[in-house]
Amino acid sequence: MAENIPDTVQDAVDQYVESYQVYKQLEERIQSLRKVIEPFMKESGIDVIPDRKRIGRVQLTVQERAKLTSRYTTYEVEQLRQVLAPDLVEKCLVEVVDKDKVEALSKLGEIPPQTSEFKSVTPTYSLSVRFEK
Repeated sequence: MAENIPDTVQDAVDQYVESYQVYKQLEERIQSLRKVIEPFMKESGIDVIPDRKRIGRVQLTVQERAKLTSRYTTYEVEQLRQVLAPDLVEKCLVEVVDKDKVEALSKLGEIPPQTSEFKSVTPTYSLSVRFEK
């Protein structure tokens, strides 16, 4: 155990540990409540529910996120080419679409705007609390 710790620091550490325990308990409670609230809001098509005291409200936000993966960015192709036979390199390569190029070309009008419909997305949900001002 470290010696010569000032009382102010030790008090802060003690309070930090106690507060962290409370925080974790509250986090577990919030997650448990979210498991009740979020499915109801999704199924009912409700995006805001105020609390009874009208102090605040719970808001469900849905965002469409592009499906991204880092599995294609782990290795440098040119370095692999230096140590692998060409047939093995080809087995490791896959064709992917550069989303930035597609979006830029769409904005320039060089490709039809409906190409955005082909984007592979996954919905993500966030449940947030907004307090009344």
